[in-house]
Amino acid sequence: MAEREPNFSRMSRKKGRKDKLLNILIGVVILLILIVGVTYIAGNGKDEANDEKQTEDAPKEPIVIEDPDDEEAEDTPVEKDPDDENDLDTEESGQIVNETDQEANGQKDSSGESVTVTPSTDSNIKETLVDADWKPIGTSQTGEHVSKYDGSSDDWNEKKQAIAYATGLSEDEMIFWRIQNGGSPQKSEGIVSSKDKSEKYKVYIEWVDGEGWKPVKMDVLNTIETK
Repeated sequence: MAEREPNFSRMSRKKGRKDKLLNILIGVVILLILIVGVTYIAGNGKDEANDEKQTEDAPKEPIVIEDPDDEEAEDTPVEKDPDDENDLDTEESGQIVNETDQEANGQKDSSGESVTVTPSTDSNIKETLVDADWKPIGTSQTGEHVSKYDGSSDDWNEKKQAIAYATGLSEDEMIFWRIQNGGSPQKSEGIVSSKDKSEKYKVYIEWVDGEGWKPVKMDVLNTIETK
């Protein structure tokens, strides 16, 4: 028994060294694992920090909030009432027809209200005006009317007033070139102009019993006719 103890001791020592070496290796492996783990975690932390920094440094785009009601309004087709379209087409057609008729007749409403203007084929007449709002000027005459061309009577002066009324000029601003019979005892016509002769007219007037002379038509002249 005494002779086997040395071999047993050597085996025990060898086994102890192996165990110690194995423990060291295990410790090294664990240390390496820890180092790798710490490095990985640290690297991820830096990457996240860099990502956060880049996100903070990146220019911020404005946030657009879309109104769902607006989107629905854009996407929803608008249905038209065919009756409304027909009415609109009818109105537009009627307007075009009316304008065409006026142009065919050589007439237009210059003031947009009551004045009708008709171009003339006469070389001395630029156009002819008729104002539906013209009224008799009133009169101081009584009894049976007698048209006079004496240059001083009430009837003569009222003729001048009616002519001035049609032109829109006052008598003081006008030259009365001629006032003459208009084809009957109750009709007269006068050729007049502004003092500077830039405006030239031939005015047709008619007598209305009890109400006086009333303008019925006015030619805008290119030249003054004195004959």
